[in-house]
Amino acid sequence: MNNNIYAIDFTRTLPPPLKDDPKMLGLAKTISEQLHITANEINKNILYARIDELDEQTLDILAYDLHVDWYDYTYPIEVKRKTIKSSVKVHRKLGTKYAVETALGSVFPGSKVQEWFEYGGAPYMFRIVIGVTASGITAEKQAAVLAKTRFYKNLRSHLEAINYKVEKHTKVQVAAVHSIGTRLEVYPYLTTDISSSGGVFYAGFVQDARTVEIYPNTERAV
Repeated sequence: MNNNIYAIDFTRTLPPPLKDDPKMLGLAKTISEQLHITANEINKNILYARIDELDEQTLDILAYDLHVDWYDYTYPIEVKRKTIKSSVKVHRKLGTKYAVETALGSVFPGSKVQEWFEYGGAPYMFRIVIGVTASGITAEKQAAVLAKTRFYKNLRSHLEAINYKVEKHTKVQVAAVHSIGTRLEVYPYLTTDISSSGGVFYAGFVQDARTVEIYPNTERAV
């Protein structure tokens, strides 16, 4: 028989003389039902461990009870949960770089505090870099950033600047081609080591010319 608090049945625990009494059986049954209801409601008393399950109204009350002074009732419910979860650490490290970054990071994830020696500024100065790509920035949010920063920084440090960073991601497609070529030069066939041989022939002639003059016959018959 299972007698844990979530499943106990008091009708089974009655002594034999009372089990025959309808009134006692009804009382035991009523007590069992109410005990089951109460047992199932116990988890509702566990608040901090169930932040991800709490409704928005309960979160607002819890933030007030925990003195989460940077809590904003206009935040989305997921931001409220993150803010409450980090509240204990922020209170423990109030006045430090961690406290400022954590308080701002619940609203603007990735917020960074740059101290003066990190960027060559004047001593005891600092600046804040806030990413607003997803949430954007408005005058109300900017005022909230200043208020939170003043509350959680230490008194000797002074805010010099707030830089709002917008990132744009795009896909770049890159292709590569590997090309291998061979240059082949073809020249015409040339004969090498050419030798020539031949004979020399000499010729000559003699020319003899004579002139014969023939005159007509001039003798007359006598």
